Amino acid sequence: MTVFFNSHDIQLYRRRRIGSSNRYGMSATLTVIQADIQPASRERIEMVEGRFGAVWDCFMDATIDIKEGDQAVDTATNKRYSVKAVNTWESAGLLDHKEIVLVSIDG
Repeated sequence: MTVFFNSHDIQLYRRRRIGSSNRYGMSATLTVIQADIQPASRERIEMVEGRFGAVWDCFMDATIDIKEGDQAVDTATNKRYSVKAVNTWESAGLLDHKEIVLVSIDG
């Protein structure tokens, strides 16, 4: 069990091929996941060439399968984010977690 503040419930979506065609769509990967979403620092915003209010830091359990290019949807507000970066911090026991950079898709 990781120590972080569960402030949001999110559902992850992953890009998947539709049938045997060259078309792709987003489909849900898991049930609802608890996460902590916070506004990103000025340095982080500059790093991803984002803008204030659109870049967020997200913390969740280290065992969650999340990848760059996935989308995260806040179940309470229906706000959609794109996953820009995933960092895993392991081997620290209770401090194991994933740190994710999210960018708002719908403004």
